[in-house]
Amino acid sequence: MQLPVDRRYPETVFRGILVVLLVVSLGLLGGVAVVGGDLTGFFNEISNATQLVASMAAAGVAAWTYLRRTPNLLLAHGAFAGATWTLGNAFWYAYFILIGGGLNYPTVADLGFVGAFLFLIAGYLEGMPRSSLPWWHAALIAVPLFVFGLGFVYLLGVNAKTLTTLVILVLAVILLSEAILRSAHRFPVLFGGTIVFSLAHILYALRSTLPDPPWPLNAAGSMAAIAFSLLALAYLGYGKEEEP
Repeated sequence: MQLPVDRRYPETVFRGILVVLLVVSLGLLGGVAVVGGDLTGFFNEISNATQLVASMAAAGVAAWTYLRRTPNLLLAHGAFAGATWTLGNAFWYAYFILIGGGLNYPTVADLGFVGAFLFLIAGYLEGMPRSSLPWWHAALIAVPLFVFGLGFVYLLGVNAKTLTTLVILVLAVILLSEAILRSAHRFPVLFGGTIVFSLAHILYALRSTLPDPPWPLNAAGSMAAIAFSLLALAYLGYGKEEEP
């Protein structure tokens, strides 16, 4: 699977940003291990440790493919997305373990999740040309999601939680629209990872906003791990044919 080679970040800048993001994330978890003690029980659940492993793997694979095979900005921004999301999640877990409870949504960790959306969107916009699909293919998903978001805010009222959820829904609409118009029929694994990533965060936002969320919304964490696993597989396949 080939991606076009166009602009790229200076290698030193690219490596430096990734190292800072991942080192800070690991530093947070290491500090928690020292201060908070044994983390084994907490991190045995798939929706905890597996998410961090998957997001770090996606960041690492995207960075390796970008540096060694195909210098495409979809891969560069995919690496930044995984690393930014890892930092946000590491902060959430550090707070949860040290303080003994979850953060009140919206949180500082959500900035990392929003940042991951922005990097993934930028990756599509700058690293993958538009396909020949007409715009209405994206509208079939984008319009219902956007209308749902507006109705959600209307029913629950305007507050920090509902507005944050609306932002996540809007970002999901943009990301899914770009994915449909740029990768749906050419890169199915990348497309699948993008769908699962968007759905995981929609479920997370709804779970954090609804006063009595139904139990299926708890699948958000596991779906995030699956999403990053799919993205890592997709990134790993790019440029493989170019190797001698």
